[in-house]
Amino acid sequence: MSPVVSPKRPRAAFSEPRPRAAFSEPRSRPVAAAAAPAASTYTAPALEKGLDILELLAGVDGGLSQATIAQRLDRSTAELFRMLSVLERRGYLTRGTDATYRLSLRLFELAHQHPPLKRLLTVALPAMQELAQQSRQSAHLVIHFSRRILVVAQVESPEPMGFGVRLGANFPFRPDRASSRVLTAFQPRDVQEALIAELVAESPRGVSAARVRSELAAIARLGVYMAPSDTTTGVTDLCAPVFDHSEGAVAALTVPFLKQRDVKIALPAVRQALLATVARISSGLGAQPAPAPA
Repeated sequence: MSPVVSPKRPRAAFSEPRPRAAFSEPRSRPVAAAAAPAASTYTAPALEKGLDILELLAGVDGGLSQATIAQRLDRSTAELFRMLSVLERRGYLTRGTDATYRLSLRLFELAHQHPPLKRLLTVALPAMQELAQQSRQSAHLVIHFSRRILVVAQVESPEPMGFGVRLGANFPFRPDRASSRVLTAFQPRDVQEALIAELVAESPRGVSAARVRSELAAIARLGVYMAPSDTTTGVTDLCAPVFDHSEGAVAALTVPFLKQRDVKIALPAVRQALLATVARISSGLGAQPAPAPA
């Protein structure tokens, strides 16, 4: 998960839920069986050209040259020249010394100005910082966006050494990701089925929908996910849902627990701290408390 295990460096922080789907979200929310909109008769070729470039570069790790971009989009280099120049001038692309183009963080900055996401971060970051101090571990907040999971907030461990996931990192929406499991487990049925279809489609191991449903039901009963990481040896993933006033989890908060000799906070205590933190964030977002058991 693009992990970083390194000595801690100073940096500015970007800074018991219940087995139910309850809480508006800065996420891309799939809708099952939605009616297809009527085809538009309007076109904007220049806009579509620019969006094609942005979407292409969003899916590659490194940069691409103008010729490669033209080849992949089945266009001529001449017709892309001006568009690339404008996108670079407006700050959406950067051009390296090797003449390759990469996405800048401009789109990420715009996303964080969107009111629902901005509210989520305003409420979540102070609580996440307290969680890091209590647990002596890092924590990161994830949302579902366009068949991927996106890290929208991250705080580092206060310890000299720690394990963390980069702010802005994004990964395929797969069943071997703790955040993907939790985001899917705490959704209304129609949304959950759409997300399960994504998980199955993205699974590298050909997992069945029935198996995914069974695992999700167990997570929902417990209200939290805790298991050895599927992606990083020596790390235990603890992940819990964040809700707001609408239906379904809007985000997932993960603590990748790294056992260290000189850190005395045990795993059960970190689990309780995580649950208290997501309850606090959810309350701040307008979620209603779960009803007491009968």
